[in-house]
Amino acid sequence: MKNINEIMRIIQQLDHHIADDFEAQDLEFKRWNFSSLEENINKMIKYSVCMANGGGGSVVFGLADRVRGIDNVLTGVPFDVDIKKLQKKVYENTDPPISPSFDELFYKDHSVRLLVMSVIPENPPYTTVNGTATIRQGKECLPYRNDS
Repeated sequence: MKNINEIMRIIQQLDHHIADDFEAQDLEFKRWNFSSLEENINKMIKYSVCMANGGGGSVVFGLADRVRGIDNVLTGVPFDVDIKKLQKKVYENTDPPISPSFDELFYKDHSVRLLVMSVIPENPPYTTVNGTATIRQGKECLPYRNDS
């Protein structure tokens, strides 16, 4: 799993690359949907399960992943989004419960906030509370089949 310094180094390269170039087994970039907090929470739940079943990883929220140029890439996350509420929602909607950690990154003189959600698996396999399970394979979340 990439640490915060590695993620920051990747973000610094986005003037000349697209974020998708750096997505991997343990790293995903997602744009924040400013019109639907619920959609963002559902993405967090989905990616928490996917990353946990795939060995762990981080999702950076607030970045456009298919554009070039740091000013275009840094879309941000609202400053009033409460990290503790996000953690609670993921915990309540995963089975067994997942407790992701969140780090904040600030850019453009603190005018842009990014959230890095990191998931370390402890007790896979994981599902959403409605029974959906995915697993990270490369850059994708694929259906998880527990064949053991």
